[in-house]
Amino acid sequence: MSKSKAAHPKLDSDRVEIKSKFDAEFRRWSVKRSEQHSFEVFQSLIERLHRLDRSQLLVSYIDPRDNDLLPINNDDNFGRALTTARPLLRVIIQKKGDSIENGQVTNDKTA
Repeated sequence: MSKSKAAHPKLDSDRVEIKSKFDAEFRRWSVKRSEQHSFEVFQSLIERLHRLDRSQLLVSYIDPRDNDLLPINNDDNFGRALTTARPLLRVIIQKKGDSIENGQVTNDKTA
């Protein structure tokens, strides 16, 4: 008798799931791939969700291929972050002056 596999709900390919982390605080939300997205709108959403001031933010994402921590600071690299999300975009928010050593992130599935 074969083992039964858990049924996975069909992923909505038009949505990018986003999980953001600031200090020990996590937030989850999603955006539609088909909509126009700007970094300014994305940054404003992060500010509201995490109750932060724009002047203190550095926004980065974890590249799923090589686990590098890459910046999101304009429309171009925000678009790149959305296209590499499979299926989750992991976003790290830091205060200016704080940093993760060498821009490398461990393979931590909680981030």
